[in-house]
Amino acid sequence: MKRITFTLRKRTRKSRPTKRTVDIRYIFHRYGAVVFFLMTLLCGLIFGCVLSGRVNGDALKRLDILFTTNLPQRLSDGALGAFCASFGSNFIFLCAAFLLGLSLWGAAAMPLVSAFKGFGVGISAGYLISGYGLKGILFYFTILLPGIILFSIALVNQLTSSYNIYVRILSALLKQNRYGFRDAFRLYLTQSLCCLTLALGAAVIDVLLWCVFAGLFNFN
Repeated sequence: MKRITFTLRKRTRKSRPTKRTVDIRYIFHRYGAVVFFLMTLLCGLIFGCVLSGRVNGDALKRLDILFTTNLPQRLSDGALGAFCASFGSNFIFLCAAFLLGLSLWGAAAMPLVSAFKGFGVGISAGYLISGYGLKGILFYFTILLPGIILFSIALVNQLTSSYNIYVRILSALLKQNRYGFRDAFRLYLTQSLCCLTLALGAAVIDVLLWCVFAGLFNFN
């Protein structure tokens, strides 16, 4: 008689990702771009502070279009001039971030926008501290810093939205799938409008603080 043998094999269970791994992936996917652009902005700020003493006066006057590096001129322009200078500078950075999100090579230049903004903030801080000492520090923290913080939040969020729409556009081109792209673009426009509103609020805060406290400082 022939024997029939049965062999029992243990089923190998597929390793499931732990809850901690899932949380890390979610955090990286959700906040990775925000942290990245924030870090590039901080690196630019540190670099600007270090190089602020090596920038000559002519370069500082040219940079005043984007940053606050010519206080006597700014103070003489009054509230309207302060608002136009602040909002004009903010609008340039937000517009650049917005257009880069719609460009095929935009992702490569997005970190440069946040780094250059941080560089300008560092230049302004270093210029005030080295040129005016304690008075410059008080001016920076009292008048400039609140608007800088609010606009930095707006810029980082705009760059994050630009990166997200860039990924969506690239995915649609590679997969030739346009499903849901219209809703994503509509969301992108809404987020960009919110960031522009924050930039406008930052400029208004600059003007209010400028009108209230700028008269206490004499930089001539």
